[in-house]
Amino acid sequence: MKLSFAGVFADAGAIWRGERQLLTRIAGVFYVVPILGFVMLLGASGVMQSTPPEQMREALNRFYGDNLLAILLITAAMDFGTFAILNLFLQGGGRTLGEVLMLTLRRFLPFLAIDLLGNLAFAVGLSLFVLPGLFALARTWLAAPAYAARPEQGVIEAFRQGWTRSGGFVWLILLGVSGLTMLATLSAVVAVSAILGSLHVMTGGSQIVVAFSYLAIALIGGFAWTAVTVLRVAAYRLTEPR
Repeated sequence: MKLSFAGVFADAGAIWRGERQLLTRIAGVFYVVPILGFVMLLGASGVMQSTPPEQMREALNRFYGDNLLAILLITAAMDFGTFAILNLFLQGGGRTLGEVLMLTLRRFLPFLAIDLLGNLAFAVGLSLFVLPGLFALARTWLAAPAYAARPEQGVIEAFRQGWTRSGGFVWLILLGVSGLTMLATLSAVVAVSAILGSLHVMTGGSQIVVAFSYLAIALIGGFAWTAVTVLRVAAYRLTEPR
């Protein structure tokens, strides 16, 4: 198994260039629209604008509780998009987009279980200390691609494959790849928010600026989610036993 930091990004770049239009269509429906819905929901709640910093955690918990169903639907839509992209490249086999989406729908519940268990391992690790959480994230990062590539082997084998492929120092590379992508995304969101926040003040609270800021955040988030998913495809391919 050969994996390098630069190699993952190079392979992901080749995947993006080869299927840019198709990826954009999937991301628009399953990433950008759900993220936009979440941002609008959060904005309408007024939580971010009117809550003192010391009360923010409690206010966000209340927001999630009040909007649990909507947030679950948003999360499910984004998970579906992730699984569709994984299937497109790891199980596509010349299928049309419609056929890939139907394949994704038929196998979606086990994928949700993998996502839930991976997130649970991450959360438990974080509750113990930061490093165990990051370790759990990296060691389960390839379980979803493993299931997409070989669904007939089941959920347990997908986790075993993810664990095996991320052995040695590979998990550190995977953690670096995902961490760098998320850091770049966060930096972009902060920069855009600062610029649009200034415009919002200068225009006297223009709703056009507010709407544009929501759309910008959704587009950045959609691109980031697409990038992370394509990077997972690239990492899975590069850790294929030879």
